[in-house]
Amino acid sequence: MELEGQLEAIRKRGLEIAAVSYDSRAILADFAERRRISFPLLSDPGSKVIARFGLLNPAYPPGDNAHGVPYPGTFVTDPSGTVTARFFEGAYANRRTAASVLALAGDAPSFKGAEARNRAFVLRTSQSNRAAAPGQRLTLVFDFEMLPKMHAYAPGATGYRALELRLEPNPLVTLHETAYPPSRPYYFAPLEETVPVFEGGFRITRDISLAGGRALAEALKAPEPRLEIRGTLEYQACSDLVCYPPASLPVSFTVDLLPLDRERSPKASPPQP
Repeated sequence: MELEGQLEAIRKRGLEIAAVSYDSRAILADFAERRRISFPLLSDPGSKVIARFGLLNPAYPPGDNAHGVPYPGTFVTDPSGTVTARFFEGAYANRRTAASVLALAGDAPSFKGAEARNRAFVLRTSQSNRAAAPGQRLTLVFDFEMLPKMHAYAPGATGYRALELRLEPNPLVTLHETAYPPSRPYYFAPLEETVPVFEGGFRITRDISLAGGRALAEALKAPEPRLEIRGTLEYQACSDLVCYPPASLPVSFTVDLLPLDRERSPKASPPQP
């Protein structure tokens, strides 16, 4: 289970994990034993706690075998119990990985990609997860270090090519929006203009979600199932003296495909209200 694999990294942040499910204690105990889960799996009979948090999924009404299923998601809290971040998906089969949550919190992902250097910046790519299963949401990471006196134009800059990540469409992947850090206003005296720029070190991220269905099932039949994510990074960089022409940089990532765990607990039965 991906959460178990991230337990050490999560604890380094001073956090702990507890998972809440509408499944019975017997089912959760069986699952924990089979998958060697060491963190608490909490049973919520009748989904009472789930409902109090407003997380009951209406796609499964009373009478449905899956009634009581919550929206899948993660709350991050501080020691006082105050929620500091939350990540939720709209469909039961979708899950953001724990490694993605850590990457968005600023951790350096374990799965390094390429390093590119040019006259404007150093770019190091990485990804939250090397492997993922259908429905999982992971994060592609782009860590920039602008060279001294250099800046790249941020979204919203007029008359320049703003930094933009373009990924090629892939039928096995849902591409989410690119997340940018705050920019800063840069005043260029010769033109008497102020534009948003990125300077120094900064990170942009892009989430992708693996699809399900027949197409991914076919891809999983390959001897070494994986998918390639390709694209280009469009940008324009300038110094305090020279503005260079717009440019682009190719980027790529590899994600190994994992099958879903469909093994059911022998103790599984429809939850009781």
